[in-house]
Amino acid sequence: MKTVKKGIHLSLIAAALLAGCGGAENIGSNSGGGSTPPTDDGTSSLFFGKDAASSAAPMVQSERDGWSVQAVSATPVALQSISAVLINHEGENDAADVQVSGDGDGTFMLKSDSAINLSQYAGGFVTFELRAKSAVPQSMSVSIDNEYPNRSSLPIAKYLASDGNWQKLVVPVACMKPFPGATAVNLSSVHTPFHLATTEKFDYEITNVRYELTTTDSPVVDPVTCEDGSEPAPDTGSGVNSAPALVSGDAAIYYSGDVTSATSLNADYPLNSFGVETTDENGVLTANYPGNGGLFFGADNSAGDLSSYQDGSMTFDIQVNSYGDSPELQIRSDGTAGPDYGTFVTLNADAVPADGTWYRCHYPYNAMIPVSNMNSVQKVIYVSGAWDSMSGMNFALANVALLTEATAAADVGCKKL
Repeated sequence: MKTVKKGIHLSLIAAALLAGCGGAENIGSNSGGGSTPPTDDGTSSLFFGKDAASSAAPMVQSERDGWSVQAVSATPVALQSISAVLINHEGENDAADVQVSGDGDGTFMLKSDSAINLSQYAGGFVTFELRAKSAVPQSMSVSIDNEYPNRSSLPIAKYLASDGNWQKLVVPVACMKPFPGATAVNLSSVHTPFHLATTEKFDYEITNVRYELTTTDSPVVDPVTCEDGSEPAPDTGSGVNSAPALVSGDAAIYYSGDVTSATSLNADYPLNSFGVETTDENGVLTANYPGNGGLFFGADNSAGDLSSYQDGSMTFDIQVNSYGDSPELQIRSDGTAGPDYGTFVTLNADAVPADGTWYRCHYPYNAMIPVSNMNSVQKVIYVSGAWDSMSGMNFALANVALLTEATAAADVGCKKL
């Protein structure tokens, strides 16, 4: 296999990277700052694995514990969002066994009290070996981090193997970009050279985290264009599989786009229904109503305080195949003091034709639930129709989220994708 190297003409490579990878979003690599890490034969630096000499130590961070950071050792550490313990792989305590609960963001990281200078790897690669022990998540990102919002990342979920075998993942440093709301890392002074995060349930083992100047392995994306050659997401005939990234403060409920910076409500508001036939595939939820029924995200014990969204908006993608006997779909949110039958938005054939076309909708959240009930929400979104008229209703739903920012008046409603 051909070796991928930093070229001699650095100015030409820099120009290509600027054109292909986002210009101002590029990771900085000014000289000075932190200490230079130990290297193996001058071409790589091992940060975690057998005989690693780095100052960066393995740690985990849990969203549900107030973003608490705990060291990982041979004694198991258990937090609400993530648990981990050091295990033996090629040596003693040279790998970590990690379990992300799916209850908030769970991050495995290598963190140093003193700054590390990684400038020499600006055109190199972050590599690590991972073995999935459960179903792989739909969203996971690897980052170089200096405490959010100073973070450069690359989504890697679609490159994870689910066969239970060890795989080596090779990430070009130049292709790691800040998500919306974040700022790019400067490699000359890095405190967290490795940061691996997901909000979904995922059990895995990890070892041999290193920075490399060159590689004979295939990177997950092309190191110049930052594009991959993988197959596109299954086509739904719409833009639902390329939903815009959520930013800090937003809340993901059922979302296929990038949710790295957002709060996950998946665990607090699971999918439930009554009287409805549902299919969940490739980030698209299909619902068929043989008669009266309701589809909702929530549970008997759901009672989240969502009052921070009272001036924000609810967004979702919808494809109506049939309104059945109902003149409309009725979409609301219920507080624990509800059900809030009287506060909802309606979709009918004038707003969203029943022709199988996808529409993206934005509505003020306070149009879906009384503000007084937002401090204890049981069903964050509930979809039904006119009672005793729901027979034959059929629709698909995707990319449900709460946005902190209010939607502009001109954009309220549904627009064809």
